[in-house]
Amino acid sequence: MNGNSYTGDRERKIADIIREYSKGDVDRDWLLNKNKDMDNVFKKSFKAIWDYTGDFDLALWYLAFSQSFGKRFEVMLRKTVELCINSDKEIITFKKDVPAGCPYRDSKEEMIESILKIDFNKSNKEIINAIYNVYRSEKFYHTNKWCNLKAFNNCEYKEKCLINEWINIINRFKLPFRSQESTIFWYYDTLCLLNNGKISNFDDLFSAMNSFTEDKTKKTVIIRTILKQIRGIATKSLLFLQMENLYNKRDLDYAELIFLDKLARRVAERIEFPFYRNNNLVEAIRKFGEDQNLNARQIDRALWEMGFVCTAEGCLHGVKGKKCIFYDVCSYEGKQ
Repeated sequence: MNGNSYTGDRERKIADIIREYSKGDVDRDWLLNKNKDMDNVFKKSFKAIWDYTGDFDLALWYLAFSQSFGKRFEVMLRKTVELCINSDKEIITFKKDVPAGCPYRDSKEEMIESILKIDFNKSNKEIINAIYNVYRSEKFYHTNKWCNLKAFNNCEYKEKCLINEWINIINRFKLPFRSQESTIFWYYDTLCLLNNGKISNFDDLFSAMNSFTEDKTKKTVIIRTILKQIRGIATKSLLFLQMENLYNKRDLDYAELIFLDKLARRVAERIEFPFYRNNNLVEAIRKFGEDQNLNARQIDRALWEMGFVCTAEGCLHGVKGKKCIFYDVCSYEGKQ
């Protein structure tokens, strides 16, 4: 057998493994169908928030936010549901504005106006930099253009501010303050994005993205970059967009939504994932998917979920009942 034949057989075997593994993946019907898996905590949490807010997107947004605390998945889902359905609906849905005298009230208007004026015919890198320069989240800039904890604590409108109400809600429902500023300003940044003269909800925001460009990849880069500015959810903004793409049919480029963390990378390295060179896993997934008729979600999910088995030290197949779905093609031949 020559090298090309061996490589082709190996790639087909990896593709078959991923294809088989992906058969049980969920779809939009799973989330909306009341007769499927009603005891699933994710589904029940989503439905509870959706029923209360009347907003499909916000329900997904809060589920993503719940996972930004580093606590147990089920615990934070339930805590977030409790917080949402027992709080003022206008606050939870970002319908109330900051006080009229707030020195940062105009910031959200300026930000969205500036974003809408960006030239989206430029390269993706130029678009990302342009959004960074417009959306002055204090996570990136300290130019006194965006509210932060120091400004809030010294503000004369503090007691009337929605941020103060949000802090009271967090304390009442005992959300863990892993980072007070991130927890507080997740709300502030989202409020500014969804309560202004141009954008009043996520559907408006996605519609704006669609009007900027028909390029699926560029559209995904734009919305991903905007949401990454929101403090406290940067690492989970991809989770929100993945859910939006799957459950709300947003026509986003899934390859641009892949979790490029150590779990996926170490599996890719361990099994010598096809076309994975120079740490460009996204392009490797694109190429492999095109060749083997797999979508990026199928590959991403398989690589990420196997990360705890294919460790940096080697494949743990067979240890304490752990099962590596890529064992037959894993480059590590021994067992720990």
